[in-house]
Amino acid sequence: MLPQTPRGFRDVLPDEAAWRASINDDVQDCFASWGYMPIETPALEVLETMEAAGGVTAKPISLFDSDGRVLALRPDVTVPIARLVASRLSSEEGPFRFRYKETVFREEENLRAQAREVTQLGIESIGLVGIEADAEVISIFVEALAACGLRDFTVVICSVDVLHALIAGACMDGGWERAVLSAYHTSNFVELEELSRAEGVADGFGEALRELPHLRGGREAIEGCRAMMGELGCPQVPISLLETWDILEACDVTEHVVVDFSILTSFDYYTGLVIEAYAPGSGTALGSGGRYDTMLASYGRDLPAAGFAFSLERVMQALAEQGELLRKRTPDVVVGGSDSASVFRLAAELRAEGAKVCITAEEDVAAEAMRLGSRRWCTVDAGTGRSWGGQTDE
Repeated sequence: MLPQTPRGFRDVLPDEAAWRASINDDVQDCFASWGYMPIETPALEVLETMEAAGGVTAKPISLFDSDGRVLALRPDVTVPIARLVASRLSSEEGPFRFRYKETVFREEENLRAQAREVTQLGIESIGLVGIEADAEVISIFVEALAACGLRDFTVVICSVDVLHALIAGACMDGGWERAVLSAYHTSNFVELEELSRAEGVADGFGEALRELPHLRGGREAIEGCRAMMGELGCPQVPISLLETWDILEACDVTEHVVVDFSILTSFDYYTGLVIEAYAPGSGTALGSGGRYDTMLASYGRDLPAAGFAFSLERVMQALAEQGELLRKRTPDVVVGGSDSASVFRLAAELRAEGAKVCITAEEDVAAEAMRLGSRRWCTVDAGTGRSWGGQTDE
């Protein structure tokens, strides 16, 4: 039989695994510095429970258990954490700040050649609301991507409230509203323009719908949106986004932040702030997030919430495109020799000093050190004692 892995899954070899672990450590340190605590949820969730929250935006990989229940490998982490807060933490007031590194699983069509297993790093801020809470989430997103080692990246923000206000003000039926949301969700701006020119759309609102995806930049983009909404009698809609921008600007976070109203997607999931992150040469977003204030109410606990997650694999690809090459992880010292007890004692002493030590039973310790890429080796024999080699003498 030829051993093989399932489509969309892959093995991670030692050097890459070490790099992944190093990036995760740096990102988790970043999250922890903001007061976020680690959390873990099961890989399997009850599919019905996940769907009740309305947050399953990716097709899950599902199966039946021995009880006959339909389970799903989690397609994201936000919904399981919402379920956990509403159930396991129902007696605690909060707010809650959680961080995680979890694997998510998503079904993909065979011809798309997409990964079905993705490692997500992210946070969830639950019970906090307002411009300060939004500014915190955006700031952490920027810091986390920088902690990965990325030099060139952009965190794009906007607010879904603007689109909702335009749709409500257009005074059209439910079918038209759903069609507009679908066009925006799929970035089908040709169809959006046709819908905006439909008979019966309230004066000014159709033009605003056509203009909205083109608003991009910094503070001036929000001011432009505010002016546009003001002409329609809704000047208050983008004010929270403007105030959030002012906080980011005061903290020198806006170097990597851009306002772009064309990213208003996943409307059933997000209720205000929407965030996506990109790197040059990346065809898809590194990660995304936003505010989802109604999700926990589906589980009987009405708490505001916001967060984000990004793909470790996509970040590593972006790092490679920016010239960060996979570095071979090698031991600091290779130790061997005929006196096994002395070999183990020396290895223990070196590890206590912080060195990464590999013990070898090979007779030619120097050759084994060369094979492993180590710059230092030592032979320990009962009669002659220690004999150091490599680039370091003792």
